[in-house]
Amino acid sequence: MITPIEIRQQSFNREFRGYDRVEVDAFLNEVSKVLEKQLEINRALKEELEKVQASYNTLKEVENMLHKTLIQAEQSSKTTVENARQKAELKIREAEARAREIIQEGVESRNRTEKEIRELESRRDEILMQMQVFLKTQLDRLDAFNYKELPAHANGVDKRLLTDSLFGAKENGHKNGHENGHKSLMEDILEEL
Repeated sequence: MITPIEIRQQSFNREFRGYDRVEVDAFLNEVSKVLEKQLEINRALKEELEKVQASYNTLKEVENMLHKTLIQAEQSSKTTVENARQKAELKIREAEARAREIIQEGVESRNRTEKEIRELESRRDEILMQMQVFLKTQLDRLDAFNYKELPAHANGVDKRLLTDSLFGAKENGHKNGHENGHKSLMEDILEEL
């Protein structure tokens, strides 16, 4: 590239009827000034371009860092959401399992209670049956006693009256039996139960 100094110092061969030397020198001087001005502008533009390029590179790095940070934040957010979802699902599964356990315990407790009720009912029925058998046996013994032990003059006595006298009438039972130190036949039967 030709410089402004080279333009100023340029010399030409002389020839007959050539250009006017003063005009050529003036023109070359003007061209060198314009070129020098253009070179200064070009240098200033290059410096500005370098600054802009440096700023651009810095901004590009910042953009890349922001982009990476954004990607990391998105991944972190996704991970956090996924972890929260998994924890929520785990809590739900645990709650459902505990609810099933509580229901199972309730069913088992109800079944045990029902079994105990059935056993108690069965035992009650058994006791009632034993009492019926016992009372029937006692009544049979009483009947046998009534007819065997009756004095000869009591053959015509009403059986109910005789039973009342043996057991003690409700009104007289406590007075007669306990005051005389004797228990009624009914109290003997109840003791055997």
